[in-house]
Amino acid sequence: MAIDASRSATPDGAYYKDLNNEFNKFEGVWKSTDGNSELTIVLQKVEQLQVRNDYRDYLIGEYKYIENEMELINTIPPIQDINTETHNIGGGYIINSNVSIPCDDCTPNERRLDLYISDPERDYLSASIVLRYLEGSNPEQMTATIISDGGGMIPNENSPTELRVPYGEYLMVKQ
Repeated sequence: MAIDASRSATPDGAYYKDLNNEFNKFEGVWKSTDGNSELTIVLQKVEQLQVRNDYRDYLIGEYKYIENEMELINTIPPIQDINTETHNIGGGYIINSNVSIPCDDCTPNERRLDLYISDPERDYLSASIVLRYLEGSNPEQMTATIISDGGGMIPNENSPTELRVPYGEYLMVKQ
């Protein structure tokens, strides 16, 4: 079945396949540089990964964030284990322009990806990263919007309440 098929109407063991290879354009190394900050994201497509009772095509990844020449987080070792629990970026939900983060300048049929992003030192926080591939850009570009999902149980009153990479939209260039 197609990757964007309804999850509630399918039997256990279904395979949600990226039939049109929509994930492929997001694969690779992406970089955003803005003043004194730099975000690098590495994404890889994994096919037929078992997630709970189903199988899906999935994007997995890692990231690095530098601010004022200081590396605040780097989770980018070589991606070798395709277990989704070990990666700090992952998912495969295709969303339309009016879902998650509204997209006023998206075309009516434009589809974006909604993935999770986690900070290993702040795993109690819940956050998403919405990817939008910018068709026709040269060099290839996408936006990556990192948002809080509003969930999480803070361990104590002194615990940070945000990821080490700031929430917001980043213009990413494929390397």
